[in-house]
Amino acid sequence: MTEREICCMYRDARNQNTQLQILAELNDVSRNEIIRILVKNGEKLPSRVINQLYKRLDVLEAQISEREKEYREIVRALQGSEK
Repeated sequence: MTEREICCMYRDARNQNTQLQILAELNDVSRNEIIRILVKNGEKLPSRVINQLYKRLDVLEAQISEREKEYREIVRALQGSEK
């Protein structure tokens, strides 16, 4: 399916939030890839979708921060370094 077709199907959908997942499955890509295509083509996304993505970024940022801390601790342990 072309990007134009994806945008048209999204725009014409009664429930655009559900349509994101349907388009992802039809095109065998992630929901985030469909969102990327829609944003790239100037489609307006519901604020709910945008807010969900920002919340997910916050969770991932916290997880990354914790993993980096653990990584540094392991490196220090292997090097015999102090904090």
